[in-house]
Amino acid sequence: MKHIIGIVATIVLAFVGASLLCAQERPAMHEIDAINDSIIEEGNTLYLHDKLNWVMSDAYKQLCSSKTASLSVVGEFNDSLLSGIMIDVDQMKCVFECRLNLNTGEIEPFDLVRGLTPKEIARAELQVDLLDKVSALDGIGNVAEAGNLNADVVEINKHLTRVYLLQGTNRSKLIPFGNDYSFDFDANGTLLARRKYHRTFIPIDFSGKEGNIRKCTHSHVADNPYITPTDIATFLLYGHDLYGMKTFSVYSPALKCYFTYNADTGTIVLVDDEESMKD
Repeated sequence: MKHIIGIVATIVLAFVGASLLCAQERPAMHEIDAINDSIIEEGNTLYLHDKLNWVMSDAYKQLCSSKTASLSVVGEFNDSLLSGIMIDVDQMKCVFECRLNLNTGEIEPFDLVRGLTPKEIARAELQVDLLDKVSALDGIGNVAEAGNLNADVVEINKHLTRVYLLQGTNRSKLIPFGNDYSFDFDANGTLLARRKYHRTFIPIDFSGKEGNIRKCTHSHVADNPYITPTDIATFLLYGHDLYGMKTFSVYSPALKCYFTYNADTGTIVLVDDEESMKD
């Protein structure tokens, strides 16, 4: 895939805060729905960035006539388009571009060489700076036998940029849930917050099965009660786009329920499971 973090720390993972030891009191449904809506929106945005990175990297290898790029940058929204560019850093020029139509899902490649706009230069410089800062942090581990960590830099607003690290894989019939992170930076490049969404790598491996699977489930620990944006992005990239899956579920021991995400409807549904909580 793309935006591979070349050097990652291989030390013991550090966690912030202690795990909850018992089930939480479940919020009201309208509060849960609001939380889930926010998670879906963030997950979709992350998916679009990662998908365009992925497709642009493949298209660049196949279609670009000037393969001198050493940096790929995604994140320029223009009405219904999300664009990404491949940059020749030595010449500071764009040598390849892809545009994703957010309404139709179509991706259009452009094999061209052109100068960079001031906004593109600023975006590239910001990305390089933030990825350098993230790669220097402790507590980040790559699962080498699965693939590489992939990075996505997403501008939340003019005051906040979020860097995501997702565990990627080049293995077939494997959905690489887990080993995922995000890091928030302010406009001055100061680290504000960091998250590790799952404590471990929890892949769904169905390489031993004939054909594909229709759905899958994994469980979160008590201090991670909801589906995460990285869960949604990973599922859409692998489970949905590669293997045609429609839904996946996360079991929440803290709230004593399952959350099921449906890619067709773009919704999360809560399903009670009191029986599974019995000793």
